[in-house]
Amino acid sequence: MEQFDFGTATILFTDVDDTLTTDGQLRPETYQALWRLAQANVAVVPVTGGCAGWCDQIIRTWPVSAVIGEGGAFYISKDADKKLHWSFWDTREQHKIDQANIISDVQSMAEGDGIVFAKDQPFRLVDVAIDYNQDHRMAPEQVASIMLQLENLGYRVKKSSIHLNISKGNFDKSTMALRLGEQLFGLTAAELSQQAICIGDAPNDESMFAQFPQSVGVANIVPHLDTMTHKPAYVTSERCGGGFVQLADHWLSQLQ
Repeated sequence: MEQFDFGTATILFTDVDDTLTTDGQLRPETYQALWRLAQANVAVVPVTGGCAGWCDQIIRTWPVSAVIGEGGAFYISKDADKKLHWSFWDTREQHKIDQANIISDVQSMAEGDGIVFAKDQPFRLVDVAIDYNQDHRMAPEQVASIMLQLENLGYRVKKSSIHLNISKGNFDKSTMALRLGEQLFGLTAAELSQQAICIGDAPNDESMFAQFPQSVGVANIVPHLDTMTHKPAYVTSERCGGGFVQLADHWLSQLQ
């Protein structure tokens, strides 16, 4: 991180689970780092596989400019009057149909594979989340088998640090980040790639690492690196929220 030059970057895309949170909690020093960045006019945009209900809470209560949720299925922004605006990748109606089909297909697999939906599934509007490492534990070979079965059915499956996120469509974290950059910030893909930095911790952040040259992984990404094609350019020495604080400290020191 000592070699990281933030240049004229003004936007930060950050994963949430195990990037901002540490052992499942948002620690005070990490939340304070979010505020310090926002007060320095850095536009912070969480990019999460987390559910719509969680994203609604984030945009209302955190010092962020927008939030991308359910792995790129939508983003939420807030106007000057604090009114929320939801922008879905496809139509809400099509997403609802796709989600119902995914749930049906997953349920048909459940008896044999012991699949458990994430506890936040009732609060999701687009994707479907299988819990493999949050409240329920699955063996790595079982996770791999489930991913393969779902991919063979034509679904997109992304693996976060806690969930398998299943969706139908050609969106991911980076494609929605590009759409948000154009619609909210008026930036082309090339301009956004130069003005934004991203930070994450897991294979489902790989599309962001591919899109944004100035990319950072927190230290807990290291066990995943051998399986990833697109890796972060830099890795913090601290894990989870501590690594995020390192990034914030280094960025703010260059702004002084």
